[in-house]
Amino acid sequence: MQTQALDISALYLSQRLRLQRIIRRLVGNGEAAEDLMHQSFEKLLAALDAKDIENRPAYLTSTARNLALNHLRDIGRRGEVELGDEQFHAVPDSRPSPELVVLHRSELRRVMEAIAALPPRRREVFVLHKFEGLNYDEIADRKGISRNTVISHIVLALADLDRHFVR
Repeated sequence: MQTQALDISALYLSQRLRLQRIIRRLVGNGEAAEDLMHQSFEKLLAALDAKDIENRPAYLTSTARNLALNHLRDIGRRGEVELGDEQFHAVPDSRPSPELVVLHRSELRRVMEAIAALPPRRREVFVLHKFEGLNYDEIADRKGISRNTVISHIVLALADLDRHFVR
């Protein structure tokens, strides 16, 4: 086992740069090339557990080439774009600005206050429909009222909220 570890270490030192160049030529990305080179050695180590491989450099080359082609195919499927550090840092942040967060929280508070101001039964029906996603029949069954009463509560709640925000 100790001899095999030394053989693998020597093989890694002698083959890693060659494999990275091959992979980089195929995928056009140094970071991906390094990752795929390491995956090639992982596959070699896994294969050595099952069988003895006579021509390890050839096995590594074949494995690296296959991994690179799989990588390219996967990128094509996902429509992935690989960016360098400079390009990555130039991409704008998609998170909302602190001002927008404050504005949205303020609006949410206003909406929640308006809903809280609805008459209790109307508020319950409205919350069950809009927030819990129950349909009119489910609300009617749960509350023990008719479907038309549910519709009436929803319509009145929407009218109340509309009046609240038009002020």
